[in-house]
Amino acid sequence: MVYRFRKFWANSIRQSWPAYLMVLLIFIAGLTAGAIGVHKLEVSQAQELGAYLDRFMRQAGMIEVDQVKALKTALYNDIAVILAIYLLGLTIVGIPLILGIVFARGFALGFTVAFLTGEKIAGGPALAFAAVLPPNILLIPALLMGGVASLSFALLLVKRFNNSKVLVWPSFIAYSSLMLIVAVCSAAASLIEVYFTPFLIKVAANFIF
Repeated sequence: MVYRFRKFWANSIRQSWPAYLMVLLIFIAGLTAGAIGVHKLEVSQAQELGAYLDRFMRQAGMIEVDQVKALKTALYNDIAVILAIYLLGLTIVGIPLILGIVFARGFALGFTVAFLTGEKIAGGPALAFAAVLPPNILLIPALLMGGVASLSFALLLVKRFNNSKVLVWPSFIAYSSLMLIVAVCSAAASLIEVYFTPFLIKVAANFIF
């Protein structure tokens, strides 16, 4: 089983390495732009965000989360992104939008981590670890995997457009199956975000204050 899994990914990387490279570079570009964006904030904006963060962290230990509602929201947000990537992969014109979604997610992550670590100095890394890391352990690989699969299938459609002999159906089945796995990983990330992250945030808040 492990051998087959390794063989599958080895073949996938060998055949689709341009898609892997492009998605990874776009995501890194988003991370970098997000981190730079923190330093582009006006002083008043940074102070306002910092004050809001302080108030939130001081009250974090007393906040009670409606977990059912929070889970519905998290699932909707994460699955909606994966579904959008999947549908865009079924069109040739969706290629730039796929990359745009990957860039936007990278930007949001880079901005969040850079702001937390920069604003809280001593406690920033602990807060970033608590709030950002747990769900993104699954969500980021799922996003990148989905982006690569979607981009690869869209590029296959480009080849099909230029050569009617290119087979699409087998790749469509594999693409849909892989995106289903990606969706499951995103759902698991939502569960972590709702049921595990708040606990870590409370621990980090006690550590900081």
